Amino acid sequence: MNLKEMKFILYFVLSLFIASCAQQPESYNPDVLRVSVQPHRDAASMKIFYIPLMDYLEHELKLKIQWVYVEHYHEQLEQFHRGEIDLALLGGYAYIKALERDNADALVMRDIDFRFTSYFLVDKENKAKNISQLKGSSFSFGSELSTSGHIMPRFFLSTQDIIPESFFSKVLYSGGHDKTAMWVQQRKVDVGVVNSVVINRLFKEQIINKNNLRVLWETPSYPDYVWAARKELPETLKAKIIEAFIKLSVDNKKDSQLLQKMGAHHYFPANSDDFEPIKKIAYQLGMLKND
Repeated sequence: MNLKEMKFILYFVLSLFIASCAQQPESYNPDVLRVSVQPHRDAASMKIFYIPLMDYLEHELKLKIQWVYVEHYHEQLEQFHRGEIDLALLGGYAYIKALERDNADALVMRDIDFRFTSYFLVDKENKAKNISQLKGSSFSFGSELSTSGHIMPRFFLSTQDIIPESFFSKVLYSGGHDKTAMWVQQRKVDVGVVNSVVINRLFKEQIINKNNLRVLWETPSYPDYVWAARKELPETLKAKIIEAFIKLSVDNKKDSQLLQKMGAHHYFPANSDDFEPIKKIAYQLGMLKND
């Protein structure tokens, strides 16, 4: 299937969805769309980075966008639960939490979000060739709610019979991918696990010095990141949000620049089934509880 055929199918499916939405009663019609992104780096950088996307959505939706910055992953989920955030970019595990607690609707994912990876970073002078040679080293995850900075790396370690709390001399949680990388660079910890896309961007921006670090191991791929809406948001508005994302085209110069900034070639409609692997792993690790 070529790109034109794929686009046609996406628009056809979306048109049917919009038509069905038009027949449904709307109970909540916001004048302002409150948008939040999972905090994977410092506040100032986050806002500046996402301004072009917010401007694009404001233009396409004909709706004022309010940027809602949160300090921590937990804070984002709590504000989403309280109805203080309408649209959120969540990691896979955070989305599963929001789905189970608030019935959050998955809207769109980037092409790369279907095959995410994590990096295990060490100092360039570290002689280890694999994880098994790091026994007794100090270690850092990102946030406890991070898919790429905690849940999936913990799972991949378990496939090697490694329990971090007994394998490493100490296990810390930095709270963010940028901070984890900085801790390794500053030798506060011997090894840290991070989101590969975020760190590659920080390397490119020279915020983190690539020459001081080494990728010891890149994990297998897994699904991560989704734009999700609170259930109460009108279905017609959800459909317009989906349309705004998937109409971005690499054939349009302005769209292509925005897609490149977001690290994507295309956006695709998403649903909760896309995150079943994360859900199953979270249950396996005891991160989610059966009723």
